[in-house]
Amino acid sequence: MRGNQQLVWLWCCLGVLVASCSQSNTSNAPAQTATLALLKWTSVPTATPTPTPRLRRTPTLNPATLIALTLVPTPLPLSVSMPSCRETPVGSLLCLGSLHNPLGEPISQLVLRVYLVDESGNALAVREVTTARSYLLPNESTPYGAQFDQMPSAYRGAVAEIACASRNTQPLPHLTVESLQSTFTEGQYVLSGEVRNHSEQAVDHLSLVATLYDKLGQVTGFRHLRLPPEQVLPPKERLPFQLSVVPHLEGTRNIVAAAEGKLP
Repeated sequence: MRGNQQLVWLWCCLGVLVASCSQSNTSNAPAQTATLALLKWTSVPTATPTPTPRLRRTPTLNPATLIALTLVPTPLPLSVSMPSCRETPVGSLLCLGSLHNPLGEPISQLVLRVYLVDESGNALAVREVTTARSYLLPNESTPYGAQFDQMPSAYRGAVAEIACASRNTQPLPHLTVESLQSTFTEGQYVLSGEVRNHSEQAVDHLSLVATLYDKLGQVTGFRHLRLPPEQVLPPKERLPFQLSVVPHLEGTRNIVAAAEGKLP
């Protein structure tokens, strides 16, 4: 009984350490993403579903790690796809997935926690990662990736959960990606197109996120490209771009590109 009281006391103390997410950036003008279909979408054949790995609410981890894993409360009902993982040629494990914003308002400060679990749902390893995009407008998605140095022997799957997410309070620029083109060469997709600034102000700190998806909507690869900080896109102007994306998982069928930036 005394041991149980000490455990409860420890979790209470850990709860006090939880920091709330800071807020930034909102917009009234919706930004858009450019989508490029590589192949015609096909219906998904009916098959016996693979059991989804689940995380026990009390992960088996050492006390030092436990403090870092104390959950940050977030009431935002966001949609997180479970990661798909692949062992790399050097023996590490790369896990990819996506986060979707189904809300009617923009969100930012997006942090995810990715666990490797055994068949009982016990956490074997964990990584806390930010998403590729720094903010999401309504109905937009962003990829995320977590890399683990090695695959635990008891590994049976991966689970992701939201560690932090905030509603925005600051204006965002209205940027779109247009005229998206793609070619596949030497194991990578080479994309080109234009970023258009629909805002009434110039936009700086520009960046591009290109995401590869398979026919089920699972992320197969992504690339986050930051333009030079001094690069400014004037109001109503366009900026051509080119970037390459390497697929880490097989079956790419669709490409989505989105642009971000900051107002002065």
